[in-house]
Amino acid sequence: MTDIIIQAYNVLDELKNDPLYLRMKALDRKIAHQYPQEIQDFHRYKSMYDEVMATGGSYHPDYKQAVKQYSEAKASLYRHVEVMDYFATEKAFEETVNAFLKAMTDCVSSHIKTPNKLGIVQKGGSCHVR
Repeated sequence: MTDIIIQAYNVLDELKNDPLYLRMKALDRKIAHQYPQEIQDFHRYKSMYDEVMATGGSYHPDYKQAVKQYSEAKASLYRHVEVMDYFATEKAFEETVNAFLKAMTDCVSSHIKTPNKLGIVQKGGSCHVR
């Protein structure tokens, strides 16, 4: 079992040195440095929106204002090229990791359910490992 854990750490180290992951980290630092106010506004309005949704949803008296402020803050942050590039890079990295996980599960058994490209686990099949 120790060998498996060591191999898992080796795989993790390889993933952390993947160019896509490194690009994500660089973009994350750049975004945090260049747009601190937009990030702060986004988190503040998201928190307010979450609170409204938890305490009454669309029946809450501040629902429209919370939705509007959250939507505007999100649009303000997400319109930046670096943020859009970050999400595109994140998606590409996620696909790389998912392909790796699919290959790993196929090595164990083709009957293990794995998510498709949309992240949905398909019906049918089961693990028949004994």
